[in-house]
Amino acid sequence: MYLQEKRIKLIKVKNVVIAVIAIFALMFSVSFELYLLVRYWGDMFTLTHARNTPDFIFWIIVGPLMLINAAKSRSDIGDANFYSGYFEGDLDGIVSIEELADVTGKTKEKVAKQLKSFKWLYMKNYDIDKSGKNVELTSKTAECECRSCGAHIEKKIYFTGVCSYCGSSDLRAKVLTDGRFYSISNELDGKPKNAAYYTAKNLDARKIFFPILMGLSLFVIVILVMISVDTLSKYNDKEYLRSVLLDPDSHLRSYELIHYDMIDDLITNAFVIVGLIPVLINRIMRISYVGMAEVCSRVFAKYKTPFVKASDLPSYRGKNEKKKLQLVRRAMQKRYLRNCTFERHSGVLEVALAKKIVKDQCPTCGAPITGAAYKDYVCSYCGNMIMDVVVKK
Repeated sequence: MYLQEKRIKLIKVKNVVIAVIAIFALMFSVSFELYLLVRYWGDMFTLTHARNTPDFIFWIIVGPLMLINAAKSRSDIGDANFYSGYFEGDLDGIVSIEELADVTGKTKEKVAKQLKSFKWLYMKNYDIDKSGKNVELTSKTAECECRSCGAHIEKKIYFTGVCSYCGSSDLRAKVLTDGRFYSISNELDGKPKNAAYYTAKNLDARKIFFPILMGLSLFVIVILVMISVDTLSKYNDKEYLRSVLLDPDSHLRSYELIHYDMIDDLITNAFVIVGLIPVLINRIMRISYVGMAEVCSRVFAKYKTPFVKASDLPSYRGKNEKKKLQLVRRAMQKRYLRNCTFERHSGVLEVALAKKIVKDQCPTCGAPITGAAYKDYVCSYCGNMIMDVVVKK
């Protein structure tokens, strides 16, 4: 609802293409330049006047910039996913930037800057108010039904004003969004959802794909390491060098050329290994995110309340509290874990599950309930504590 889905898909494709081009260009450019450096050490004229040197120098400079751009874009998309999840969990259409800074661990200035830039690239359906302190969710409105005359009044924030037809303030609200409907009525049926409700639809496919990709990366790295070790072992092996020199199919006609060819192979293997190590690490991390999402989803499905304390989140592979929170936050950013977000209430960090308001007025004085965000609500008129105003959707 708050993400530019089609645009983000295109940007993700762009990031992959840029990263692939940059990695291969860097591998070939750096390995070729290192080969020249070893081959023509001390011959600066040949080094600087080689035909492909200008192109390779260009890619050595531009390649890292392309990788940084792709990495920054991926990180921003993750933050946009987190903000979107937080907005979807909001019930009154007003989100404090201070709250977002608190649950993301970023500064208020950083959050405000991101939201301003994301609005034109990754996100939609919100505005930052004139004070710069709050986000107004433009896609979320409340339709109020007058209990006296039955009229429908569309409002952005609950229970403000009175019925424009009969003057009554006795209203029942229904919150409308693009793909969600939060009804406000006197019911307390907080039924738990199944675990799949809190995870990405293709999570099972990722559970299979990520280990396969990790295994392939590890396999290639091991093979290249073995080849490199074998090449090094033959570097001073006179019998091997003599056999290559006397081979009629070999184009290498001196020991020096054979050594340079071996160095070229070693450099190429090294850069392929260096290029694959980040892929391997990334897959291992994503396997952890997927695993954490799966574990959390099973726990969330069993909860009947809309809030789970961060300290009560399930453990995962012996991770400490800080690492556990990072895994959950990253799982949310990658959208492996959905329909939940971090919120802080009374200084306690909690995971808020999909929720709805089920009480619309104070049972003691009859005053309307406005701006409810937590399961319990203190009436602003009589001070009465009202329990279970917000329940699990």
